[in-house]
Amino acid sequence: MWLKLFTTVMLAATLALLIERPSIVGPLPHRPATRAAALAFSKRALAFTGALIVSITSAGVGSIVLVRRANAEFRRQSLENMKSLIDGTIEDHKRKAGGQDGPAV
Repeated sequence: MWLKLFTTVMLAATLALLIERPSIVGPLPHRPATRAAALAFSKRALAFTGALIVSITSAGVGSIVLVRRANAEFRRQSLENMKSLIDGTIEDHKRKAGGQDGPAV
């Protein structure tokens, strides 16, 4: 359950970061910008990019783990169903074979 919540939160964080990019990073400094303004913009852009990479990667890894867990559960349930079917068929054959001693005359 916590993995689904974590994956959903990371996906929401990714979408929020993408939508809020202009307000987080801010506008590009004009061409004759001072070194301090360019450095400040670069730091904000680098921090934003790092946060975006972390959130996208976390959401992706979480979804991969969720899919693998679901696949393992599906295989386990499928194997359980197959065993139940085989056991039921064997019991049915035993019951039919035990109930018929031969043709009635």
